[in-house]
Amino acid sequence: MTYELLVSTRKGLVIGRSEDRLRWEFSDTHFMGWQIDYAVRDPRNGRIHVAASHMQWGPHIHRSDDDGATWQEAAAPEFHGETYSYSDWDPATDSWMAPVEHEASLERVWTIQPGAASTPGVLYAGVDPAALFVSTDDGDSWELCRSLWEHETRPMWVPGAAGMTLHHIAIAEDDPQHLYVGISSAGVFESLDGGATWAARNSGCVADHLPDAEPEAGQCVHSLYVHPGDSSRLFQQHHPGVYRSDDGGAQWTPIHDGLPGEFGFASTIDPADRDAFYVIPLQFDQARVPADGDLRVYRTRDAGTSWEPLGNGLPNGHVLQGVYRQALTNDGVSDAGELGLYLGTSGGHVYASNDGGERWAEVLDHLAPVTAVRCAEVG
Repeated sequence: MTYELLVSTRKGLVIGRSEDRLRWEFSDTHFMGWQIDYAVRDPRNGRIHVAASHMQWGPHIHRSDDDGATWQEAAAPEFHGETYSYSDWDPATDSWMAPVEHEASLERVWTIQPGAASTPGVLYAGVDPAALFVSTDDGDSWELCRSLWEHETRPMWVPGAAGMTLHHIAIAEDDPQHLYVGISSAGVFESLDGGATWAARNSGCVADHLPDAEPEAGQCVHSLYVHPGDSSRLFQQHHPGVYRSDDGGAQWTPIHDGLPGEFGFASTIDPADRDAFYVIPLQFDQARVPADGDLRVYRTRDAGTSWEPLGNGLPNGHVLQGVYRQALTNDGVSDAGELGLYLGTSGGHVYASNDGGERWAEVLDHLAPVTAVRCAEVG
C-alpha cells in the first residue's frame, strides 16, 4: 500500500508518497503563488480536489484525475445576491448593537468533503462567509444549502478572528443523510435529512466571551469529528475547551481537565477506537503557540478521563509555532496496525508518526505556514 500526504501551505501544495510511512518522497510545489486552504483525495474515484485562494484572483477550486500530474480548474461555489446580518456585543454599553446587513461574496473555501460511498458524485464545501454548498455532479456545479444559510439562529453568528467560516463537515458513516457542520463563530449544527433542516447542537459548551455563556448559537467550535464506528460519539476542540458528546451532539461534556491548556485548533480521532481523541493544546487565544513552549500532541484513550502527552521527536522549549485547525490528521489504518498521525506547523514543518504518536519524525521543512494536512491510501 502507498500512503499519500497532501500538504497545503500558504505558498502552494506539496504531495508526499510513502510505502512504509517512515520514508517519504515529496513532489515539487504545485500552485506556486497560491494559498492552498485545503486539499483532499476522494476515496470513491481517486480525484484530488484543491481549494486555493489568491490575493488578486480570489478563491478557486482545482482538481486532478492523474495524481497531480495535471490540474483542471473546476467550478467554485457562488453567491447570487444573498445577504446576511449579524450583531456584535458592545462592551461600552453592555448590550448587543443593531444588526448590520452584509452582501455575501465568496471569501474562501475552507473545506471540501466527499460524500458517502453510497452517494457517488456528492461533494460538500464549507466556505466563508459561513455557508454550506452541495454538489451532486462531482463538483461541476454547486448549490447553496439555503436551510442552513437561512437558519433562525443566523443573527447570532459572528465572525471569529479568521472570519465567519464553516470549516468542518462530518457525515455519519451509517447514514449519508446524517450531517454535522462546525462553524466559527456559530457552533455545531446537525441535519438528519441530508441538509433539508438543521438543529443547533451546542448544549453544554461554554462561550465565555459572550454575556450569555451558554447560547444556542454563537459558539466558536474550532474542529469537529463524528466517530465513523459510532455516530453518537462526537468530539470537538472548542475555543475555550475540549468536549465530547455521547448522544449525537444533544449534550456536550467538557473533557479538558488534565490538559495544559483549554485553547487549541487541531484535533483528530482514531477511526478504530471510539474513546481515542488527539488534540494540540495552545496557550491562550492571544498567543496561539504551544502550551508550556513544547509542541505536544495529547492523546486520550478513555474518552477524556485522562490525557497523555506525545512529544518524542517533536521540538521542545520556547516553540513559537502553532498548528492550524486542519493541520493534524490520521491515516485511518489502526485496525491493520499502528495509527499514523501527521501534523504541519505554522512555521512550515511537517511531522509524522507511524505508531500512534509515540515517536515523531520531521519529514519536511522550510515550507510556508501549513494550512492543512490530509492523508490517503492510494494504489
